[in-house]
Amino acid sequence: MAIPRTRRDRRQLALLPFLCASLASVGEAQLIKVPSPSTARRPITLSISTGFLQTEGRVDGQSRTIWSLGEAAQHRVMVDVGLRSGALGLAASTAQVPIIRRGELTPSGSSGTIQLRQLLATFRTLEQMGPHQIVELGAGLSQWAADHDAAGLTAAERAARNAFTLVVGYGIGFSLGTKASLTLVQDYATLWGPTEGLAAGQSRSQRQFVTRLGLRYRFGGDR
Repeated sequence: MAIPRTRRDRRQLALLPFLCASLASVGEAQLIKVPSPSTARRPITLSISTGFLQTEGRVDGQSRTIWSLGEAAQHRVMVDVGLRSGALGLAASTAQVPIIRRGELTPSGSSGTIQLRQLLATFRTLEQMGPHQIVELGAGLSQWAADHDAAGLTAAERAARNAFTLVVGYGIGFSLGTKASLTLVQDYATLWGPTEGLAAGQSRSQRQFVTRLGLRYRFGGDR
């Protein structure tokens, strides 16, 4: 190895270790900031739940009848994609609700079941490890359809009834490992049906309450 002959050469050689240390620290910082493939993907979450549905009756102006609606089990599936501040998704649910119709032209004993279908765009807050609170918002369409065992109904009376729907849900979640969680949520929903055939002062809105227990599983990404 050649010995540095000048003071300048010796000075440059003395600075070499500091230069190497600086390059190493820059490389480490860059490596730390690069996300791994598992965390770079947005998480996709599947939620399945079953709830206890309680719904108000409604005035059906199209058939000029009053619907008395009973309690039912509601089954719900939701798929969402994670964001920094929560998750956006779609939720679909169905329930077979007991129904009794009352009206001047309605035959006595006109009862049976009717299917309530809902399709909602949703937003929910971030999941956390351990016990955590859940806030969910939904907006979309509800449909009353597929009557069964209703005596004396015309084709027009059996036609589907649609309603714009807003849902607010609040509950708690319990993480089960790093990917799954158990959820308990209370939903409060308001449905606005058609105004066709309604008399002055008759409300087109209807309230619903659902208490649901569900399981949520996350595919990839962070919570």
